[in-house]
Amino acid sequence: MYILYLDESGNHGEASYFVLAGLAVFERETYWFSQDLEALQTEYFPEAQEPVHFHASRLNVRRGGQVEEPWGQLTQDQRQALKRRVYEVIHQRHGVLFGYAVEYRYVNIHGGRDYARAYAIAFEDLAQRFDYFLSRLNRQSNEEQRGLIVLARSEYEKPISLLSRRLRRHGTRWGQLRNLADVPLFAPATDTRMLQYADFCANAIYGRYNSKLTGDFDLIAHKFDRDDGRIHGLVHLSTDSSCMCLSCFSRQGRQ
Repeated sequence: MYILYLDESGNHGEASYFVLAGLAVFERETYWFSQDLEALQTEYFPEAQEPVHFHASRLNVRRGGQVEEPWGQLTQDQRQALKRRVYEVIHQRHGVLFGYAVEYRYVNIHGGRDYARAYAIAFEDLAQRFDYFLSRLNRQSNEEQRGLIVLARSEYEKPISLLSRRLRRHGTRWGQLRNLADVPLFAPATDTRMLQYADFCANAIYGRYNSKLTGDFDLIAHKFDRDDGRIHGLVHLSTDSSCMCLSCFSRQGRQ
C-alpha cells in the first residue's frame, strides 16, 4: 500500500495562493522517514522529553522576528540549516511528491479568498492523480498496490469528508477512483511525522508560487510524480497564461 500524506498552506489573509501538497510513500518507508526526524530532534533538541512538532513556518521566521519555542533556542543560521536537512531527507528517501497550487483569483474572479472551494478543487484533482499513479504502478508490476490518503486535520475536515464520499461513489470529473482502499483519514500533524513532511512540501510549493522563493522548491522538484518526462504530480492554476514553471511547461508540452 502507498499512503499519500497531504497538508495545506496559504489559508490566511495575506496569501494569493492556496496549496495542497505532500508525499506518497510505500507503507514500510514511513518508519525510515520518521526515524530521520527523530534523529534531527535528538541532534538539535537533546533535552526534549516529548516529540517536537516540525513545522516549516517556525523555521522561516526572519532574523529578529518572534520565534516560538523550542525553535527560539536555535539561531537563524541553525534554523535554516535544520530546514535544509528536512528537505534533504525528502530529496534522498523513496517518496513521490504531489502538489497543487491554485491562485485565488483563478477560482474567484470577483476577489476574496475562497479557501473551501480551492481546497475542494485541489483535493479532487490530487485524488485522481494519486489514483492514476497507482494504476501506472500496477500495470508495471505483478503486485497490486492500493492507496490511502491521510490529511492534516483542519477546519475543512467535514466538507472534504463529504466530498470524498461523493468522489468514491460517483468518481471525479475525470473518472472513477479504482485504487483507493478507503475514504481519506484525518489526523493531527503533531501526531505523525509524515504529515510534518507534508507541511514542508506544501511550504516549499507555496513559497515558490506565492513569493517567488525557489530555494526549498528546487531541493525537492525532481520528486514530483512524472512519467516519460511529463510532470503529473504538480499542478499550477493561475491567471498568468504565460507562466513557464515546471508544471505549466510540462502541460504545454502535452498539448
